[in-house]
Amino acid sequence: MKRIWMIPMLALALVATACGSEDDLQTGAGKGQVDFAVDVPQEINLVQSRAESGYALPAALVPAAEDFALAMTGTYLDEQNLSHTYEGSWVSVAAFNTEKPDLQAGTYTATFTHGEANVEGVAKPYFAGELANFVVKANKKITYPVVCKLVNSCFTLQVSAWMLNYYDDIELTIHTATNAFNFTMNSQEVTELTFVNPAQVLSISGTAVKSQNGVAVEFPKTAIGSTLVGETVYAISVDHGTAGAGSLSIAFDGSFTEVAEVEVELNPEV
Repeated sequence: MKRIWMIPMLALALVATACGSEDDLQTGAGKGQVDFAVDVPQEINLVQSRAESGYALPAALVPAAEDFALAMTGTYLDEQNLSHTYEGSWVSVAAFNTEKPDLQAGTYTATFTHGEANVEGVAKPYFAGELANFVVKANKKITYPVVCKLVNSCFTLQVSAWMLNYYDDIELTIHTATNAFNFTMNSQEVTELTFVNPAQVLSISGTAVKSQNGVAVEFPKTAIGSTLVGETVYAISVDHGTAGAGSLSIAFDGSFTEVAEVEVELNPEV
């Protein structure tokens, strides 16, 4: 009976030795490779008057996965068990894939970016993603998934038919902390997406001429809505106030802001 039980025990010992050797190859000193499966969602959040839903960014504004710039940092141990740091960068994921760099087995963090951070304007989306503390194993090639999302916020602007009937020569300006974007509103067409930094509050100002009597008015700069959130488009809708009222009604993120008009003296010295 003893000889019968010795065979499986010996097999178990051999399996344990083999696994231990494989782990040494994977985690010890040596070099390995990684691939990145980059996903760039086209869908972002849409916030409009009293509603929140999904919104698909125009395909032309969504970068291809291989076009993201890539930067990597990491730490690893050499054959003498001494710790080293690593830094590397590539102009694109495509360039990284072409080079296929051999990396020392260790722990790394990869950062992916596309566009210019903190730059505001039409067609200025900024995307980013990070894969933190992933492992490179010796003599292995591993593929890691990573998601890169829109970092900044964006908005569209639209005026109502009622406002177009009440005013002529409508000029509206949306203000951020560092920029002002001017719009001539002569139809109900929605403006292009304007990308702006998140974590700030927008303001609106403008000028117009009353259709009925030709009196020029201006709308003082007024803060609208709440603090902007990244990965979100805000649909700003501007309407004339209630009948007889000289004001604008700004619909934004479920809230409404009234901006009273101020008549402008065209020839104050006369």
